[in-house]
Amino acid sequence: MKTRMNAISVKRLLLCCILGMATTVSSFSADTNLWDELLNVVVTHIKRDGPDADAAQFISMAHDHAWARRTETVKLVVPFLSDRTPDKVAGAIEVLYRFRGYRPLQYIGDFASDNAAFFADLDKQVYPNFDRFRELKSDRVYHALALYLGMSRTPQAKRELLEIARSPFAAGAKEQALICLAWHRDPSNMDSLLPFMLEDSPAARSLPYHFRNSYGDAALPYLRKALTEAKTEATRREAEKELKLLEHK
Repeated sequence: MKTRMNAISVKRLLLCCILGMATTVSSFSADTNLWDELLNVVVTHIKRDGPDADAAQFISMAHDHAWARRTETVKLVVPFLSDRTPDKVAGAIEVLYRFRGYRPLQYIGDFASDNAAFFADLDKQVYPNFDRFRELKSDRVYHALALYLGMSRTPQAKRELLEIARSPFAAGAKEQALICLAWHRDPSNMDSLLPFMLEDSPAARSLPYHFRNSYGDAALPYLRKALTEAKTEATRREAEKELKLLEHK
């Protein structure tokens, strides 16, 4: 019976690759290693089934091994940004997010500056598709896009994150979009985020932590406002906790 694998889990990917190497003649050479073999499986999976969250997660786990093959992988997934299937679009964005947010554990110099051209090129691939992403009306696409834009600290990213937060099709992605805007660590964004922290919404509760974590003492007046004006008791409690942490620092 013929079956088709729609998505491959990380565990299944590892198992298939290891079993394949155990039952066939190894293709290792002086220029390949286990990570090369595993990443080859990821590439084959993307070519066959399209990018997905498991492929993105494995790329994240592969760290500098995946980074060394970034050009090949990006070229492979970018066409899926214009796919008609929301899951494949989201998978493509998730893969690109892993590269956009990659930072090596050890590096001499300014990694972001040294790779600014690559990161700018990623943005040029993603940004022109904002309208198409909206047309998909997909919470999963919005969630993946929010994560990507959290790593891309530009005025365009801010505008799109706020668009996601206001979209009726981003019920689950709304909170992630607001958190990702806080990742930009731009104090001027607090005025945009404050109304969301005060509203009666499940997304409001997490914002006091991110105000303190991203803006430090500059967040004090906003947290005090949330303490007295937030619509939900849960948000007021969180604001009180974060205020104590700042005031007793």
